[in-house]
Amino acid sequence: MSNSNANGQAINVGDQVSIIATVISTAPFGTTVPSSLATVTAGTALTPATFTHQGNDAAAVQHSVDAAHPALSITGKAYGNAGDQEVVLGTVTAITGSGDTASVSVKLITSGATVVVPAGVCNSASAGGGTQ
Repeated sequence: MSNSNANGQAINVGDQVSIIATVISTAPFGTTVPSSLATVTAGTALTPATFTHQGNDAAAVQHSVDAAHPALSITGKAYGNAGDQEVVLGTVTAITGSGDTASVSVKLITSGATVVVPAGVCNSASAGGGTQ
């Protein structure tokens, strides 16, 4: 069985991916609100586990600039309230297991941090024949 992304297509080491996630909580960075360096704790639909990332490792729908939305996305949009939807961007560096629950290590686009998520919450451009 191959590793399956959110669309049931193959996911491979080296693929650029977007992780489909929901904001659980956000910790502001210093006194600047919003900040691209805010720490965002995110969750996914396939596992109760969470992961953290820098605000500008993700793209999200813009919200009002206020204390409830302390993160700045990669496109400079304020977000970060619990429940906000986001896509966290990065490149697959390792895969363990198979199917949509395979553990996928992703090096994040801006911070360079690595997170581990299920394959089934990733969209990968190469699976659709494109690039990201």
